[in-house]
Amino acid sequence: MKVLVLGATGLLGTEVMKALTARGIRALGAARSGADLKVDVTDPMSLFLLLTRVDAEAVINCAANIDLAACEADPEAAYRINGAPAGVLAAWSNQTDGRFIQVSTDNYFMGETPARHNETAVVSLVNAYAASKFSGESMAREASNSLIVRTNICGARKGFGRWVIDSLRNRAPIGAFTDYFTSTMHVTHCAEALVDLLKSKHTGLVNLASRDVSSKDEFIRAVANMMDINPDWIEPRSIADLRPTRATSCGLDVTRVEHWLGRPMPTLKQTVCTLVDEDSSCVTPTTSKLATAS
Repeated sequence: MKVLVLGATGLLGTEVMKALTARGIRALGAARSGADLKVDVTDPMSLFLLLTRVDAEAVINCAANIDLAACEADPEAAYRINGAPAGVLAAWSNQTDGRFIQVSTDNYFMGETPARHNETAVVSLVNAYAASKFSGESMAREASNSLIVRTNICGARKGFGRWVIDSLRNRAPIGAFTDYFTSTMHVTHCAEALVDLLKSKHTGLVNLASRDVSSKDEFIRAVANMMDINPDWIEPRSIADLRPTRATSCGLDVTRVEHWLGRPMPTLKQTVCTLVDEDSSCVTPTTSKLATAS
């Protein structure tokens, strides 16, 4: 099986490439730069030519602009990367019967509690990022062999997970949101499940996340506990203070994916444990000043 991974140099794309290779599946990575194949997914012709040249049996689209402020500043640019490519991929899938997985977001739900939203829950497009991702979902649905995956991930190499670990270790200022809830899972767990879903015949929409819902404050404190750090300097904050407006209650019900895969999704504790373990393996005296800090 030959699988094309778009956004192969990102946090998720990198782990999906590893997971595919570990299963003995031929993985071809494509990105704007730094990957084996070069593509600008915002250019429909460039993407179409890549699909024709590679002739893969499946595509996993991990490419995205997740910078909410940048999306809000330029909604058209957000649509070109988060939405429009799914239309090209859906057309390719319908023409070839190729398997197509569109990685989406959990940034769709409002509320003041850590609720779990299933796949039929009504979405709220509260910002340009959410609107652009939902447009990608809508186009992906046009392919009969597509699967749309809503998720929320973290990892120790970059992004939120890296920031949490560095901030805790350095006792840097941390404003932790007490009213923003997610079902964050570790990126390696997500990548492994994506490969399982790729090989399945399931289509439509599915949530792929931790089985626990936690506030960002709870998540950060769980990481601190795993690192044996007393987070006594953390300051509670409200996500309502941020602009652009964020979705607030982004917990996901993972009943469907657990049934499909025949196993439970990771808990908050398992997610945090994997994050801290990953940090211990990727932070070395040659890769980070933190490794030699007293």
